[in-house]
Amino acid sequence: MVEKQKVWETNNYYDKAHISSLDLNNPGIRLLLNLSKKSRKILDLGCGDGSRLSLLSNVGTGVDVSVKAISIAKKRYPKCKFIIGNLENLTFPNDSFDLLYSAYVFEHIDNVEKVINEIKRVLTPSGNLVIICPNYGAPNRASPPFTGSRINKFISGFLNDLLNVFRHVKTLNWVKVTPIKGEYKSDFDVTIEPYSLSLSKYLESNGFLVEKNFQTWEYELEAANILQKIFRFLGLVGIYPFYYWSPHIVIQAKKI
Repeated sequence: MVEKQKVWETNNYYDKAHISSLDLNNPGIRLLLNLSKKSRKILDLGCGDGSRLSLLSNVGTGVDVSVKAISIAKKRYPKCKFIIGNLENLTFPNDSFDLLYSAYVFEHIDNVEKVINEIKRVLTPSGNLVIICPNYGAPNRASPPFTGSRINKFISGFLNDLLNVFRHVKTLNWVKVTPIKGEYKSDFDVTIEPYSLSLSKYLESNGFLVEKNFQTWEYELEAANILQKIFRFLGLVGIYPFYYWSPHIVIQAKKI
């Protein structure tokens, strides 16, 4: 079992996740609460201990690769349905769910494109997709396991953003990182760095209409340096590409 999967089988991991799952100040959670009120069948991809799903629905379905997570979820929330499964190969029929979401999971996925293909398959026409995750792939950011040059990342990322104004994104090409071994801290188990702009454009190139791509500058660290504060200002006034550089990704899309 790889290091990140060992972390996912500990009680401590899910005790911490339980608290963050119920954070009603999170704009993504508020969005899900609104969408769930008019949704009949809800699927949580990477459901963890089931806390977030139980907040949205008493009869929703959750899928997670962790045996430990599913065991906890079934005991805590018996009215919901929880399944051990691979997000790259879902066992549900086509057009099964009208609301599908993934919260703080994409940064742990090995093949994001394959997962998005499965999402598209099991989501109903006009069904809603919500993706929430850290925006580690933005040119001005990096995950805890990132060991490359931040300057090179910024320059190449910024130039790539300028090129993406004029083209479709056919592959995500997100930076892969190696999880940090040893004592677990937040996001030490990240394996890939998601990015808001490329994800939005990739979805639009693969059968989705992106309805909202939220800014989450309220999650910026208080000790942010002067450059981050400048990027924040540029993002808040809607200047491209800084608009997409906020700390977290919260995207709402509809299958078309």
